Amino acid sequence: MKRRMDEMYDMKLKDPYMDRNIYKDPTICPTCKLIYHNKRWFWDEKLYDELMSKKSEVNFKECPACRKISDHYPLGVVYFDKDGLRPDEFENLKRRIANEAEYEIKRNPLARIIKEYEQDGYYVVETTTETLAKKIAKAVQKTFHGDLEFSFSDGHKFLRIEWSRNSEK
Repeated sequence: MKRRMDEMYDMKLKDPYMDRNIYKDPTICPTCKLIYHNKRWFWDEKLYDELMSKKSEVNFKECPACRKISDHYPLGVVYFDKDGLRPDEFENLKRRIANEAEYEIKRNPLARIIKEYEQDGYYVVETTTETLAKKIAKAVQKTFHGDLEFSFSDGHKFLRIEWSRNSEK
């Protein structure tokens, strides 16, 4: 019997911001200085300086991550139930989230946190990729234990995760 998560991985859902046809090689994101070259996005200061010395041969267009951030278009949202945290753990939770995001951006520069905020007893983290949301949630679960509940949207590339834990106060 197939589980819902297995079905989602079988479907090939398209990220509307990742259309490679709109980016010509080379393209530089004017917002974050990310470079699109050889069909991939990356940071490279040396190549950036070299490309900027011949601006007429370079295209300038916001990268998919910067476009998602400016359009407020998250592909992953993680809800952390603050009731499951002791008061001293909340700052550690935020540090764990930041560390995981920093680690992931080195691997995939398009994976970024869009916004973090508190709402209705939850600490909410919105991300540009569903993979980053999943990695943040699993890192927090590994550190603080608790339960994760995954919800995929039908027909769209969007992941909602809720982390909760019985209070240990």
